[in-house]
Amino acid sequence: MPRLKNLVVVVPGIGGSVLRTAEGAARWDEHRRRLVGAAFRPERLGLDRHPDLVPVGLLPDITVLGPFVVPGYDRLVRGIRNHFEDVRVDVAVPGRAPDTRADLVLFPYDFRRSVQHTAERLAADIAARLDGEHPGARRRRVIVVAHSMGGLVARYWTGPLGGAADCAALITLGTPHRGAPKALEVLGNGLSVSGRRLSGLTGVLRGWPSAYELLPRYPMVGGGAGEEPLSPYEVAAGTIGDASFAARAKDAFAVHQDIETAWTALHRGPGAPEVTAVFGRGHTTLQHALLSPAGLTVLKQPARWLPNADWHGDGTVPAISAIPIEQDGMGARRAVAERHMGLASSSVVVDVLAEYAGESLDAVRGDSPDEPWLGLDLEEAVATGEPVPIGVTLLGAPADERTRVLVRARPHDGPKGAGTRWLPCTATGDGTWAVALPPLGSGTYTVEVAATGVPAVGRLAARDVLGVLDPGEAEAGVRREAGA
Repeated sequence: MPRLKNLVVVVPGIGGSVLRTAEGAARWDEHRRRLVGAAFRPERLGLDRHPDLVPVGLLPDITVLGPFVVPGYDRLVRGIRNHFEDVRVDVAVPGRAPDTRADLVLFPYDFRRSVQHTAERLAADIAARLDGEHPGARRRRVIVVAHSMGGLVARYWTGPLGGAADCAALITLGTPHRGAPKALEVLGNGLSVSGRRLSGLTGVLRGWPSAYELLPRYPMVGGGAGEEPLSPYEVAAGTIGDASFAARAKDAFAVHQDIETAWTALHRGPGAPEVTAVFGRGHTTLQHALLSPAGLTVLKQPARWLPNADWHGDGTVPAISAIPIEQDGMGARRAVAERHMGLASSSVVVDVLAEYAGESLDAVRGDSPDEPWLGLDLEEAVATGEPVPIGVTLLGAPADERTRVLVRARPHDGPKGAGTRWLPCTATGDGTWAVALPPLGSGTYTVEVAATGVPAVGRLAARDVLGVLDPGEAEAGVRREAGA
């Protein structure tokens, strides 16, 4: 087994860190009742009421409940430890002295706060770990593996904060380098599950600087005929969201400008860390918005004015957004079949780290996966009592008369009968299928998709995680927690 030659730092995405109060009381972790509590007692995560929550670890596994789809990082950590020899792991907890002998650092953070705030803490932690090293040994010492919003944190550290000299490489996994229309839907129209608005949690999210820093920074809001599309920060005040939206969106755009300015300068010189942008393709993803007198509508259909309409995305971040703004070559891109949450534990991370450890894997790089795959159209969370519509698209290969697609839902916990049997999908077009699963009980499910009779490859499979929320059960859980 090879050894890691660099200090590897894992920076999770939004919601991927365990948060506690200064007294040690959990406010956000993998336990279901706390996720339910966040949905129905959102003030527990409000920055105004609880500004000093402490990040103490990364969430261990993908968790979905109600509006929350939270990536887990145990598979990623396990994959690195299994591939490399004697990996020493440390968790960067505020106020705790760092283990300077660690090979792998897990960097949890308060994901409610701004990218700049978190990047400053990352800079201080890495500086403390490298402080005793000779300048020659310190140079290009760090490789950052960053999922989703964590990639923006890492880019701010390497760019505006000057961390590039210490950084050999940055691997971003589904990072919204150019923002995500899903953030506009949540901040503009409010958070909802199966059409049921969660006004309390929406209000809390609108108080998080990080939520605005996920807004698209490119023109994706269309208006009337003949009007040029606008970026969210360009929309007139009072048109979208609450009264603070316009000002907060402009502040968030300034953070992206700082990253762009610093990285454009780095990209032109010899001192830029190598960036590998890993992104999902082919999954139905919110792409653009239309603004009319009736309000804001965020759509999954590609906009005529945006490039690469057939790329779609990973279900959360459009593919065109998951590529850094200064990147113009395909060598630093790796398109994969995983959806957004699955990117947190993508095997491509170990492949790239192995290359830096001296192994030659001749990995395929480019803007398309090297084998056919299945693209999914699946909501992250639904309410009990509602059918679950699923769309499937065969990508990278043609379908023929033999091709069949089946779908089932398998519960993560509870009785085995709580899921569904394999259900056949109905062909809806050339290489597309659809099915509606029957209403599911409250809990977390894996949705499995299998395609058979695919020319040249035979069988393909895909999966994702689905959360089903029973509002009545959630409210009862909150009452029980309140009385505990």
